[in-house]
Amino acid sequence: MRSEHKPAGPGGADRDEARHDGRRAVLVFLGIAAALFVVSAVSSIWLSHPGDQVIPPFHGWRWLQGWAEWDSGWYAAIAQGGYGYIPGHQSTIAFFPTYPLMMRAVAVAVRNAYVAGVLVTVASGAAATRLFHGWLSERMTPHQARSALGLLLLYPYAFFLYGAVYPTALFVMTLVGAFVLLEHDHPWLAGLVGALATAARPTGVVLIVALAVRAYERSREPGRQGMAPARPVWREAGVLLSVLGLGAFCFYQWRRFGDPFAFITVQSAWGQESGLHTWLKVRFFQDLATLPHRNLLASLTYLAHPILTVGALALVPRVFRRFGYGYGTYALLMILVPALSTKNFFGMSRYLLAAFPCFAVAGELLAERPRLAAFVYPAAGLGLVALTAAYSQGYYLS
Repeated sequence: MRSEHKPAGPGGADRDEARHDGRRAVLVFLGIAAALFVVSAVSSIWLSHPGDQVIPPFHGWRWLQGWAEWDSGWYAAIAQGGYGYIPGHQSTIAFFPTYPLMMRAVAVAVRNAYVAGVLVTVASGAAATRLFHGWLSERMTPHQARSALGLLLLYPYAFFLYGAVYPTALFVMTLVGAFVLLEHDHPWLAGLVGALATAARPTGVVLIVALAVRAYERSREPGRQGMAPARPVWREAGVLLSVLGLGAFCFYQWRRFGDPFAFITVQSAWGQESGLHTWLKVRFFQDLATLPHRNLLASLTYLAHPILTVGALALVPRVFRRFGYGYGTYALLMILVPALSTKNFFGMSRYLLAAFPCFAVAGELLAERPRLAAFVYPAAGLGLVALTAAYSQGYYLS
């Protein structure tokens, strides 16, 4: 199966138009970000706060404090003091290094780890927007591309792309960037960018497999004009460099703590363990019985994770048909791996941001259904504002 591409225009006018559309996409992202920064500031400073945060006290500009909730404290601790590991206890080694290292680098200039994290997230989100738009533009009509990009930018859990001190935006940027570089015949650079992804999140391991599948798929394809022979497989082997990120982190853990997989071992301190109990989601079904006793926001946000997971899986066959085995394999594994490893699906709404081909086909479907789109986009935008406000008040959403 071959991935479907929109034919590239022969002249410079098409390239200029694509660059203009790409800049406009980034401006849309920045406009939404500005609005969400206002929502976050108002929510965190003036609205009620549940007071059950588990992060260290926030240090920095007060109007940014809403972006630094929950795991943000762990990343700030790594950026400021490096890694620690106490077997049997929650430890910083559970969190991958690419994002806190970037925070540490930016903090040299701004002298604040939390502010650095916000800046890294915003910059990464803007870059991810530009890269995703470019990827869409090569495969879809302009209307379909705008529809898919709008779906990603207005996704209710997309506040993790706009300012939250989490690695999600950086992770998505490196994932899309690796694929874009491969598609533009830079497999070795794709592998190096992929190494940043595999050192950013545990699920980055999926990228190693997916890049290899896509690279092999490309090696079997004829040239762009349909005349050149298929490319040799060895030309695409550079994508395997993506394993270096995960490998380097495991080597560090082995040298420092004597356990190359300490990031897995420590998960038991959070109650996250592998095995049949987790795979069958026993905890999830136990939690369902408690939903009637929770408030409406807690119930809705809890159920959103399994519902969105099932919805994303339903889109995977279309990803295979539209974009080929490489992207289909990527989307399938990027959903299944975290879904199987979580005890109750919680967090999946955030993890699904990495499954960007699913947003592409969902946007394509909405482009064909204007009446449905007229409901989905405003509803998604309202959800994004509401969840940004709730997150900034300290509610645990994902």
